[in-house]
Amino acid sequence: MRTCLAKFNPDQFLECHINECINVLKSLRVSFSTFINKDSDFWRMLFYSVVLHDLGKCATGFQKAGIDNKIWGFRHEILSVPFTEFLSLREEQKRLVALSILTHHKYFNEDDVLVIPKHMDFVWKKYLERVNELLENADYIETIFLPKIPHWELSVFGKILGNFSLPNSWKEDIKEYEFEELYRWYREELVKRKKDLTLLKGLLNACDHLSSAGENSIRLLPSIKRTLERFISDKNLRELQIKAQTIEGDLMVRAPTGYGKTELSLLWADFNSKKVGDKITNRIFYILPYKASINAMYERFLRYFKEPELVGILHSTAKHYLYTSNLEYRRLPSLYQKIFTPLKVSTPFQIMKAFFGVGHFEMTLSEIMNSLLIFDEIHVYEPNVLGIILAMLENLKDLSANVRTLVMSATFPNFIKELFEETLDFKKLEVSEEEANRFTRHRIQIIDGNIQDRIDEFVSKFSESRSFPVLICCNSVKTAIDTYQNLKRHGKKCLLIHGRFTYGDRERIERSLKDKLNEYEFVVATQVVEVSLDISFETALSEPAPLDALIQRFGRVNRQGWKYGKISDVYILTEGSKVDEKIYNPYKIVLDTVKVLEKLNSALLLESRIPELVDEAYQSAKEEIIKKVRNCKKIAMELFQELKPLERGETEERLHEMFDSLEVVPIRFIDEVLNLAEIGRSIEIHNYLVPIPFRKLSGIKEKLGRDVFSYDSNRKLCIANLKYSSELGLLEELENAGTVL
Repeated sequence: MRTCLAKFNPDQFLECHINECINVLKSLRVSFSTFINKDSDFWRMLFYSVVLHDLGKCATGFQKAGIDNKIWGFRHEILSVPFTEFLSLREEQKRLVALSILTHHKYFNEDDVLVIPKHMDFVWKKYLERVNELLENADYIETIFLPKIPHWELSVFGKILGNFSLPNSWKEDIKEYEFEELYRWYREELVKRKKDLTLLKGLLNACDHLSSAGENSIRLLPSIKRTLERFISDKNLRELQIKAQTIEGDLMVRAPTGYGKTELSLLWADFNSKKVGDKITNRIFYILPYKASINAMYERFLRYFKEPELVGILHSTAKHYLYTSNLEYRRLPSLYQKIFTPLKVSTPFQIMKAFFGVGHFEMTLSEIMNSLLIFDEIHVYEPNVLGIILAMLENLKDLSANVRTLVMSATFPNFIKELFEETLDFKKLEVSEEEANRFTRHRIQIIDGNIQDRIDEFVSKFSESRSFPVLICCNSVKTAIDTYQNLKRHGKKCLLIHGRFTYGDRERIERSLKDKLNEYEFVVATQVVEVSLDISFETALSEPAPLDALIQRFGRVNRQGWKYGKISDVYILTEGSKVDEKIYNPYKIVLDTVKVLEKLNSALLLESRIPELVDEAYQSAKEEIIKKVRNCKKIAMELFQELKPLERGETEERLHEMFDSLEVVPIRFIDEVLNLAEIGRSIEIHNYLVPIPFRKLSGIKEKLGRDVFSYDSNRKLCIANLKYSSELGLLEELENAGTVL
């Protein structure tokens, strides 16, 4: 009698693979028990989906191809599906199981062969040939594999269900399976069964993928409250942190920078979570807008929870970040994409992908169901992103996904709050006026004119007072470079940071900022300084920007001053450059911000007044922004409603265009990059990549010609014929004039 393998090199018997999948299922059943009742028919459907999903691999052609390391040329899951007919489940349950098995590798609209029409002789004949290959291992199926089902039933359910029985006629029965009828039922029942199909396929994929990765269970988070007690005693908790532990349901929080909103959100999550013993069964997503913020938060959570299996990180360069952090960069990124890690720090983009049908989206959607979503820094998102976030929350509500949401910000405009309140019934927490004002640490100083005209005067003033280091914030890379070069010509000790350095240089610069900040007189930065960097300047000069963005910049000045009653001046210019109108849209927010701050010239920026001031700055633009947000939400909802489980989403390219940057290799580094690829260290190529937003690409092409970028399809690299300097970053100048790459 032959044995049948599920995996090759290294080999794994089919029954061993299923046994490992069953172990993952048992773990999922614990985690989802408060969302899907343990006695629910759903778990029986998932159990039999897991047991039967790879049975088609018993075909001798598949076994021989695997041993020879070749492609078989037929989908094994097609041969697995007919065995669902031998389940003593309701007809619709059998079909749900069959559909999850049939599409557990490929989607219907990715592979036409998944539907086998009997009337097409050539296709049906090929199917029967493969069935005959399967029947060559009938003895293994009958005497080794299927007799294990009762043992697996006992392991999962504590009793033998007896819902699978192989009839004597099974060898003929599987040759008559009605694939077209299954697909017709799917099309007719799709809308009604959307949630069931999503969960069934999503959790089958989770069992299959995790067991294949060598994991036999998912992880659960220990009590957050007890974990935090090791770092913060109850006596030191602030008023809102205490209140958050008693609020059930969706929550909206507005509190100053430095208040401890992160710990507040974790305490809220602990109170709103379901537990088995002392373990939290819900998955928790902590969502931030920027990679740098996410990396910092990941490190913070690791200090709390210790194990990288408990805290995950989701963004486009997470693998390289783990590599440079000396963590398991081969194993962990894959696990973080699966239902494994209970607490994940993520960009909204990584969550959005599931709603746009990208990747194994049913698995991600299954994980999001019954989860706790924490949106930090909610104020920074552009209207299109905000609209999609609102649409996601609306969609989850429509799915009865049992999700609870917390949104929080230090600068929360009231009209943004109202948009969220249209979607969910939020409870609210805000600090008192007195408590907020304890965090006041800045005085507003207005400087008439633009940075080109006033920089020399400003630099002279602080060179005399020696109040270093000073932060100079510019709105564009070009202005930042020009300002930096001006300072260098005057012999100043300064550093430049913006978003158009290679990742390697950006990491070096940020490390220099953290370790050697006091060695610099001036640091010139763009918006990248608004987030994540835990550094403190004596003062700042900034080009005009929306008030909430300015407050983020001010947050890099005198960061701990509230503890000691120290006040620092922050200087705001009244004029920006022409390019700023493309950066901030509508630009009238910037103009109105200047007007608001002019009324505060030489006065304290009281923390209690910030919400009111932000509202005032946005007053003339808020209707335009609200209209954009609602329009984006409407479009996103229409797209989400079109998304069908078991079919690949058709909006993936659109999503990437909206949010991705193109990562390019400056041509001066091409030899180093090719060498890294040659010696098998491709992950280090990341150090030589520079991100350029898609919206910026067209401007560069228009200015310098379309041939400025070329694509190496073999290595999947975009090469930029642009000058690059480790001091200045990527410049909008040709490196090799006249060269066509």
